Amino acid sequence: AGAVDESRSILTEAFKANPDSEPVWLAAVKLEWETGEIERARVLLARARERAPTARIYMKSALLERECRRFDEALELLEEGLRKYPTFAKMYMMGGQICSEDLTKDQIHLD
Repeated sequence: AGAVDESRSILTEAFKANPDSEPVWLAAVKLEWETGEIERARVLLARARERAPTARIYMKSALLERECRRFDEALELLEEGLRKYPTFAKMYMMGGQICSEDLTKDQIHLD
């Protein structure tokens, strides 16, 4: 726990110096995600979408929800991300994977 707290402290300083930095946001998300603090990672991603929205931030947001088996939320994030970044091919691929691999036939509603 000491190393995690130290890492959080370093990231807090990094946020002060670079509040809109995608790499800093993603590093903070990775720390929380990998230590099982999924809700903290989710909150950080929501803040990142407000402060430093990038295609990668949306992609990681959708990936977190997919891994948590929250497929509707993942698809909503992908749709939102694609409205802002329509050429980011990885979001199309993930949406296709969710629809073809993760959802059961009765869950798929195409509009």
